[in-house]
Amino acid sequence: MISLSAVGEVACTGLHGANRLASTSLLEGLVWGVRAGEDIVAHAAGDAALQPASIPAWQDSGAVAADPALLAQDMTVIQHLMWNYVGLARNTPRLDRALSELRHLETEIESFYRAGKVTDDLIGLRNAVRSAVIVAMAAWENKTSVGCHYRT
Repeated sequence: MISLSAVGEVACTGLHGANRLASTSLLEGLVWGVRAGEDIVAHAAGDAALQPASIPAWQDSGAVAADPALLAQDMTVIQHLMWNYVGLARNTPRLDRALSELRHLETEIESFYRAGKVTDDLIGLRNAVRSAVIVAMAAWENKTSVGCHYRT
C-alpha cells in the first residue's frame, strides 16, 4: 500500500491559524514530519522496496545544452512575476497578467527541456515555472483575504 503524507506548509492543517509566517510552522512541520515518518516505517515493512540496480541508466539524448544566460534570465523573470503579481497583496488584474506571462514562459521552458540537454539548472527552472503556475492559479481561485495574503 502506498501512502502520501504532507507536512509543514503544504499540509494546511490550520493548527496555528491562517497566518503561516511565524516560526510556529517549524514546530508543526517537525511534529507532523515525525508522525508521518513513523507511519511510513510501520506500513512499509512488508512492501517490496525499489532496488536501485533495477533503475535504467539515464539516456542523455539532448543535442545542445540550454544557454545558461537564458535559464538565469527566465528564473529571474519567474521570481519577479511571483513577487510583484502573486505576492502578499493580490488583485485580479495582477493575477491574470502573472498567469498569462507564466504560461508563455512555461511553453518556452518546455521547448528547452524537450530539445536540449537536460541539466540540473534546466530541471530546476522547469519545476519553478510549473510551481509558479500552480501557485498563481490557486491564488486566482482564492477570492478571500486570509492570513498574510490580501486580495483586493
